[in-house]
Amino acid sequence: MLRPTQILLLATTCLVGLPALAQARLTGRVTHQIGGSVGRLPETRPLAGATVLIGTNLHLEVGSGGTDTVKGRVLAKDLTEGNGSYTLSVPAGTYTVICWKQGYVPQVERNVVVAGSLDLDIGKDTAGRGLHQQIAHGK
Repeated sequence: MLRPTQILLLATTCLVGLPALAQARLTGRVTHQIGGSVGRLPETRPLAGATVLIGTNLHLEVGSGGTDTVKGRVLAKDLTEGNGSYTLSVPAGTYTVICWKQGYVPQVERNVVVAGSLDLDIGKDTAGRGLHQQIAHGK
C-alpha cells in the first residue's frame, strides 16, 4: 500500500509531465483567387477539399509525373471544409505546414508556431505541365 508521501510524489510526477502532452490547435482558412484583370482585382474565395498537413522536418518533393511526395514526420492532417476552414491539433511547438490540392501550386510554410491561426492562399497551376495531380507520403 502506498504511503501519503509516495502518493504525493507520484501525483507530482504525473502533473509535471502534463505540459509536454498538452495539445495546441492551429486553425485557419485556405483560399484561392479567381479572375482579375487590368484595373480589376481578383476575387478571393474559400477552397474546399485542400489537404493541410503539419509536422516536423517536412518538405515536399514535386514529382514530374504528377505525384508530389511529402517527406518528414506528419503529425496531423485535415481536409478543408466548404468554407475553406481547417483545424489541426498537435503538441505546442514550431512546425512546417503544407497546403496541397490537386491542380494547385502547393504552399509550404516553415517555422509556424502553433498557438493560433494561419490563413493560407494557394494559386491554380496554370502552367499546364500536369504537376500536382496526387500527393503521397514518403519517409
